[in-house]
Amino acid sequence: MSVKPVAIHTDEFFHLDNQHLRIDSVLQKLTSWTENAEQLSKWVAWQHRRNQANNLGLSEVVERLEDGRLPLSTCYSSVEYTYYESLFSLMAKETPSLSRFDGELHNRKVQYFAEMDLRRIKSSSIEVARAHHRRIPSKIGAAGPVGVLRAEMARKRGHMPIRQLMLKAGPAIQAIKPVMMMSPLSVAQFLIPGKQKFDLLVMDEASQIQPVDAIGAIARCQQVVVVGDERQLPPTSFFSRMTEASNDDGDEDSTQVADIESILGLFVARGLPQRMLRWHYRSRHQSLIAVSNSQFYENKLFIVPSPYTEEAGMGLRFHYVENGVFESGAGNSNPIEAKRIATAILEHVQQNPELSLGVATFSVSQRKAIQDELEVLRRLNPQYEDFFNSHPGEPFFIKNLENIQGDERDVIMISVGYARNKQGYLAMRFGPLGSQGGERRLNVLISRAKRRCEVFASITDEDIDLERAKGVGVIAFKLFLQYARTGRLSMSKVSGRPMDSVFEEQVASALQNRGYQVHPQVGIAGFFIDLAIADPELPGRYLLGIECDGSAYHSSRSARERDRLRQAVLEDHGWIIHRIWSTDWFQRPEEQLQKVIDAIDNAKAELNSRAEHTYGRSRAVPIDIVAVEREDVIEVGFDRTDSANGQPVSYEEAQPEANLSYALHETPTGILADMVEKIVFTESPIHINEVITRLRSAWGLQRAGARIESVVSHAAQIACRKGNIYKEHEFFIHKEVTIRLRNRQNVLSASLRKPELIAPIEIASGIFDIVSASLGATEDEIITSVSRMLGFKSTSSVLRKVISDVIELEIKDNRLKQQDGLIVIGETASIQNAV
Repeated sequence: MSVKPVAIHTDEFFHLDNQHLRIDSVLQKLTSWTENAEQLSKWVAWQHRRNQANNLGLSEVVERLEDGRLPLSTCYSSVEYTYYESLFSLMAKETPSLSRFDGELHNRKVQYFAEMDLRRIKSSSIEVARAHHRRIPSKIGAAGPVGVLRAEMARKRGHMPIRQLMLKAGPAIQAIKPVMMMSPLSVAQFLIPGKQKFDLLVMDEASQIQPVDAIGAIARCQQVVVVGDERQLPPTSFFSRMTEASNDDGDEDSTQVADIESILGLFVARGLPQRMLRWHYRSRHQSLIAVSNSQFYENKLFIVPSPYTEEAGMGLRFHYVENGVFESGAGNSNPIEAKRIATAILEHVQQNPELSLGVATFSVSQRKAIQDELEVLRRLNPQYEDFFNSHPGEPFFIKNLENIQGDERDVIMISVGYARNKQGYLAMRFGPLGSQGGERRLNVLISRAKRRCEVFASITDEDIDLERAKGVGVIAFKLFLQYARTGRLSMSKVSGRPMDSVFEEQVASALQNRGYQVHPQVGIAGFFIDLAIADPELPGRYLLGIECDGSAYHSSRSARERDRLRQAVLEDHGWIIHRIWSTDWFQRPEEQLQKVIDAIDNAKAELNSRAEHTYGRSRAVPIDIVAVEREDVIEVGFDRTDSANGQPVSYEEAQPEANLSYALHETPTGILADMVEKIVFTESPIHINEVITRLRSAWGLQRAGARIESVVSHAAQIACRKGNIYKEHEFFIHKEVTIRLRNRQNVLSASLRKPELIAPIEIASGIFDIVSASLGATEDEIITSVSRMLGFKSTSSVLRKVISDVIELEIKDNRLKQQDGLIVIGETASIQNAV
């Protein structure tokens, strides 16, 4: 039987126009529908959504999907692209400048704005100085407060007390110096209440100022700004505990004030307006402040991300000191750990002399132990002394946690000190950390470093038993050790936050397709780099930071923050920043991608040149700085390099002329004796070893053997017999030369700086100069002054003992004597003067 075509309405079956179809095709279609009856609901849903799409103007999308021209995988992105493109077209019509946006032109405008902003800030400072200059009293004034002040300035002596001067000439002084920096005690001592008024009082480190000390300054001002951190050290309460008395008047309010430890706490308790400074700038790496931010600041600090990770040598490091033992009793220190710290200090001097360094300890005894070990190493390695005299703005220090607040250094080494005793027992006592407020002391200690913090400990966090050790400070200490050891909060890796926009995703995808390693959202705590390009050749370093004009850009509250401050802060922390504008990327993605690639290449070259410059530059020029000895004595402006007549005396080294007709050991004794006498005349008093060195150098010899030493010693004896020179112990002295203390800072012979090769009679001369000029001095002042006059920037224990022995000898011979705690001229001093 032949099959004839039949006419049917195909709109219901195939959505086609009316036409003749073969009956077997219709049968096949109907059979397919019957077999797939369960898919009917999906077909109905498709028809419903199809109609909705047609009604919403998406009929073209439906048609392209049905005929296969639009793949299902790209359907969503294509519709989204078309939608945003139409929005952009509408916005471009309303704002024509948007369609003409040029990223390079806009960058120039941003740079011009940043430059003008900086110039405005500089101009403001000049305006302030000019306004102040106009308010200074006229120089011709000679009456009233100005006359009093001029009269006092003309006096050579007999000046009136400062308190009386402030009373009579206070207005003139305030006009000339409107800003005064004073301690609370100085305010009470020098400023009479009701006589001097100030518009503004700023109290810094207010957490360490007791309310009773601050009241006097507050009473003299119209406005008060209190700056401090409640999570840092409170005022010391030692003396207040000794002198406090019970309050019997029943005044509850005064009792509450007395219980508040600082003026900062008092202002907070009174509910005065306050604002938290959330930006943290000191730490150049996130890990250095991460623990403090988490434990003490509730993660509210904005931390600038670093372009370097721990692998690049920045951030927090943990060094476990094996076999460290805590010696309790008189020492109360960990000598093994102290020795390891001292070694690490010299390693830092060798490897990173351009970075300032500080050492922090948990106890005074551990600080002293490290100082002792370091002094030994410094004596054995004098070639590294330049480092300890460099970095005048941030000199090297070793401090305990009680007096380190306010200090900051590029690198901080922390010595924990606490460890098991010789019997293997660990006492859960951690000094101030276990007392009230111990967590604030820890916060101060662990937040001093700018680039790197190295923790040396003989215990780990696993050794601390919180059941036995009580206190919030100990808990925070355990968490800090855990973070330092494990790095579980590694801040130099990707934060895990999603990208802010599809724009950033497209840039990241394009760079990854070109083979670059891209890390999105680098940073912590409110400050993130949109995209960062890792350096494949130097692990731990980011080559380039890419900023997109996404949410972080348009959420900025001002043009200064958006276009200058953010980038300036990042560049100050070592980032190289490249910005991509979304409009440029939307219109010219390939061009913008090539610019990014060029920026990456340029950044790599710049960072390499930075590294060469950093490691190749010379050390800072050594200068005279204040030396802080172990004792609690601070030397201020005490730099004596002058002799008794006020003129500097430098050590002059003799340069004898050799008679090369003879070898040194074969030179006639008479010739050598004359040469010895000339050397002694130039360098009197001089050690016999230095005489040998001068003669050896004259003959061009590198060393002197026993034969040469014997010949020179014999020639020196002959010279003494002539009567012009004489020998005292191992030193030769010329009778016609006045003995004076000489500065050895620039000598060529390194042995001249050895304390044991300095003649006691020369040291005695300097001691008499100091005591005479000062009308008496303490032994510490004499030792320090003599050391400076000799040209030493710091006083070693050996030099201290040498000078102290001379002082003791002079007292024994009655040329010096002790009187009222001072050393003064003795009864037989004329003997020394005659010499």
